[in-house]
Amino acid sequence: MDTPTEILHTVLLAVVNYFWGQTVHIIEKAKSLAFLEAQMESLAVHGLNLLVFVPAYICHYHGGLIGKHFKSLSQVMPFLIHDLVPQDVLDGWNVIGELVVLLWHTSIEDREVYLAHLSRTIHNLLNITAKCAPSILFTKPKFHFLVHLPAYIAQLAITQSQLM
Repeated sequence: MDTPTEILHTVLLAVVNYFWGQTVHIIEKAKSLAFLEAQMESLAVHGLNLLVFVPAYICHYHGGLIGKHFKSLSQVMPFLIHDLVPQDVLDGWNVIGELVVLLWHTSIEDREVYLAHLSRTIHNLLNITAKCAPSILFTKPKFHFLVHLPAYIAQLAITQSQLM
């Protein structure tokens, strides 16, 4: 437990990227990528903490997105795909949105409550992933890294409190 999990690479560029790839595959198979882009264009994004949200770019270069795109997508995907994908995939995006919100907290008031909520959310994501794409749990170690996040956060919080 010497190195905390790096959220950009573990969550955005791994978990969110994998779900994005699966979602795009489903939508392209149904020939609905243009509809997804239209859904994105019609989304009112003011008030959201979106770093960048350019639907034409996201849909055209869907295989070459970077962290800022995945962070934005994690916030809005359930609203865009609710009628385009199976329920399990939609549930996955709902949990991903919850996970991203939990991981971007800048302060934690009650560490025990936070860690319990984070652990439940990670457990839910792994269960949904097992339904959607079970082989990914064995082939992509980043999903396993999620299991250790609460322990890393707890250790980091203890270390920081000792420094103060």
